[in-house]
Amino acid sequence: MTYLDQAVRGAERLLLRVPEGLIRFLGVGFGGLAVDQSVLWVSEHMGVPFAIARALAIFIATVFTYVLNRRFTFPDSGRSVMAEALRYFGVAFAAQSVNYGVSVLIWSRMPYLPHPLIAFIGAVIATVFSYSGQRFFTFARKPEPEAISPRD
Repeated sequence: MTYLDQAVRGAERLLLRVPEGLIRFLGVGFGGLAVDQSVLWVSEHMGVPFAIARALAIFIATVFTYVLNRRFTFPDSGRSVMAEALRYFGVAFAAQSVNYGVSVLIWSRMPYLPHPLIAFIGAVIATVFSYSGQRFFTFARKPEPEAISPRD
């Protein structure tokens, strides 16, 4: 067996251990990051202060990722779109609060760093919170109501 064969088999074993939907979630997340970075760049070039531009970019990227995650990443939860959206935005708010807090903290301590790098660091840290919450709360299968058995 060649080194390349071993590497391919190792990668296959690793991919089998990846939690369900994580690869698609990360793909959607990279798309969301592109939206986030674009909105941040445009906003700042229009004169919007960093803290406000960052909040706007996070909000728009969150709407974008909700639509794609609902469509491509997670199976149907059995909830209404409204209930699912409320759950998604609740989890996203918590994760994006981490994102925003990290971004602003880094910016306040190291304002010379490029803003896209600061935003990227915040997004990476928030991804851990986001995936866990979306998979196990937002898109978790809605429990079926238990059948009521007649009493004897």
